[in-house]
Amino acid sequence: MKIKIYLSLLLCILFCNANTQNLSQNIKGKVVDAESESPITGATVVIENTNPLQGAVTGINGDFNIKNVNVGRYNLKISFLGYETIQLTEILVSSAKEVVLNIRMKESLKKMDEVIIKADKNQAINSMATLSVRQFSVEEARRYAGGMDDPARLASSFAGVSGNLGTNGIVIRGNAPKGLLWMMEGIEITNPSHFANVSSLGSGAITALSSQMLANSDFYTGAFPAEYGNALSGVFDIKLRTGNNEKRENTFQLGLIGIDASSEGPFVKDKKASYLFNYRYSTLSLLAPILPPEMGKLRYQDLSLKLNFPTEKAGIFSVWGLGALDYQGRDALTDSLKWEKQTDKEQYYTDLFMVAAGINHKILINTKAFINTSIAASGNGLQLNQQELNSNKTLLPNQRINNNVWKYTFTSYINYKFSARHSNRTGFNINRLQYNMHIEKADSNNVLKDYTNTSGYSYLIQAFSQSRINITEKFALNLGLHSQLFALNNHYSLEPRIGLIYDITPKQSLRFSYGIHSQLEPLNFYFVQKKIGNSIIEPNKKLDFSKAHHLVLSYDLKFNEKTHLCIEPYFQYLFNIPVIPDSYFSLQNLENTIFFNDSLVNKGSGRNIGIDITYERFLNQGFYYLITLSVFDSKYTGGDGIQRNARFNKHYVVNLLCGKEWKVGKNKNNLLGINAKLCLMGGDYLNPVDYAQTYANKDIVEDVAKAFSVQKPDAQVLSFSLNYRINKAKHSSVWSINFVNALFYSDLNKYYFDTFKKSVEKDVNELVIPNISYKIEF
Repeated sequence: MKIKIYLSLLLCILFCNANTQNLSQNIKGKVVDAESESPITGATVVIENTNPLQGAVTGINGDFNIKNVNVGRYNLKISFLGYETIQLTEILVSSAKEVVLNIRMKESLKKMDEVIIKADKNQAINSMATLSVRQFSVEEARRYAGGMDDPARLASSFAGVSGNLGTNGIVIRGNAPKGLLWMMEGIEITNPSHFANVSSLGSGAITALSSQMLANSDFYTGAFPAEYGNALSGVFDIKLRTGNNEKRENTFQLGLIGIDASSEGPFVKDKKASYLFNYRYSTLSLLAPILPPEMGKLRYQDLSLKLNFPTEKAGIFSVWGLGALDYQGRDALTDSLKWEKQTDKEQYYTDLFMVAAGINHKILINTKAFINTSIAASGNGLQLNQQELNSNKTLLPNQRINNNVWKYTFTSYINYKFSARHSNRTGFNINRLQYNMHIEKADSNNVLKDYTNTSGYSYLIQAFSQSRINITEKFALNLGLHSQLFALNNHYSLEPRIGLIYDITPKQSLRFSYGIHSQLEPLNFYFVQKKIGNSIIEPNKKLDFSKAHHLVLSYDLKFNEKTHLCIEPYFQYLFNIPVIPDSYFSLQNLENTIFFNDSLVNKGSGRNIGIDITYERFLNQGFYYLITLSVFDSKYTGGDGIQRNARFNKHYVVNLLCGKEWKVGKNKNNLLGINAKLCLMGGDYLNPVDYAQTYANKDIVEDVAKAFSVQKPDAQVLSFSLNYRINKAKHSSVWSINFVNALFYSDLNKYYFDTFKKSVEKDVNELVIPNISYKIEF
């Protein structure tokens, strides 16, 4: 009923708001060389199909500004002698905010009369990328249904990627979410999510980074370039946009999930330095009636910023940061007559934080080279105190966690463009890993027992070099080498990477890529403590990197400038995976096992084989669709030498997305958009329950002899969104309705023994997320 009321309100606004004036805004930005990032002076930027023709020519710093462009969507054509012409399509111009574009042009190998026009859609920002990469558009994050304005959840729409309702964990080609590398402004950071690593390592509830802060970024699903290390599955290379340095602009958003406030602009008028920040505070209390009661009280807040200071001769300095604070808590029910399940007796308080901040400096040495240097700090912490009432209503300790991990990073690389045929990037990363971990769990006598209790530091040192070689107009080669050393035990890894590109025709391309990739496991596993006699030992301190071979082939066919098909078969062989000797257990399947005190050896293996298919129509004339199909099989071999289904072996994932946008109002100044997404996928694998032992012990006992032989039910998740943008002379506003899981699909988490019912019950996630929001830009 409430949704019907809000829909009626939106329709009322739609037909009652009729703009009677032509509204306009500016399109501005900068044009640079894609390899050297030196500014291109004299490039022409033209808005197609305008009468009279609107456009501009870039100045000495590559800047341009096209003023008084009527609101709506436009195609831009950027050209310069000796460079491939770029076409940017469906650029949205609204009345409140200037459109700021950073355009990278590729020097052409052809003669002047042979320069061709290339669409800039679905191409990586990083020119060293060969395949299995998707440029992440900010507008997509806001447009796609089911994304909840969360980049991590949006990524689950891409081929080779799957997610679930309860978390924003990114499962890539059957690998665990912990295998993903998160990057921000060129620095490796911890998972930037609220309630990160609580229910699943590498996952959280919702990203701590607002889309107000995002610039276009690259998302990799395998065989990534040599500059990326410490990852097994993929890379999310997030870039923050730079605030407008000429005009102050603000955004405020109010919704059922949270309140956002954002601002950007110049520090001083007519100067180039600028600021951009966003603050968000949760309003999840409004959703309390539809959330499971065992979730308790939830609240979160986050702050992100970027300060930019360009200079005339010393390069560009920038300061960026992201911080998040979370709380989840629940009091036990003191009235035993109200106890209906185990969680009613439990009381817990959880505090979490996540921080990433850095200073970056980039300087152009000449028109062919630049140096990029950063210092940064990132970290996350978890404090948990869980207790349980006994029959005498006395609180007894159950779990206690104090887990804080910090990383201090110094990184630098030099990028040199030798010619239009050859560019190289070479650099290093020095990471100081600092940790303070105390993990305790009660034994059968309700006495807390140490699983990990340590503090200290170590180093992860990385170096890389990679080159892009354009052999001919049709053939290109990406070559690279990544190396890393873990100072805790002096283990190191050498990882060659190679990529081949063959443009068969202007509309068809064939690509191949191979690479070795490696990753450290979560630090608490290295410091597991075991008591041998009167001594405490740390048996896992010598663990090596987990490693994988990635082999991918890609065929891409462009039917026209707005529609394309991509087919990517792949094979991954995982090795050196830590396992428990003579056991089914493998860290390849790691979801969340923080209470762990077994010895591990690097003798496990696994393999992922599959094919990813993408058929897509980019937004054109108000309509788009995206169809992805992933068919795969993921296996692992534990310490007992038996091959089994991997936990995340869903076998298939199908995503169907589409959307339509209409211009409305007397002057067609307003936009009404409807978007939908249907996700069909297989379930994860679980260990079966040994019912006889479970009822005897009155606690869940798994039949580990048949580990990962039970698959969860298939999932059908439908999401939709309705957006209405109203453009006014001084501001724009957006009304939105987003609904996730409209089919009310229930996701099975696990089985548990209910001590009150004295039966085995299912713990299911029946999360249905409605979000109604209002945003104003001014």
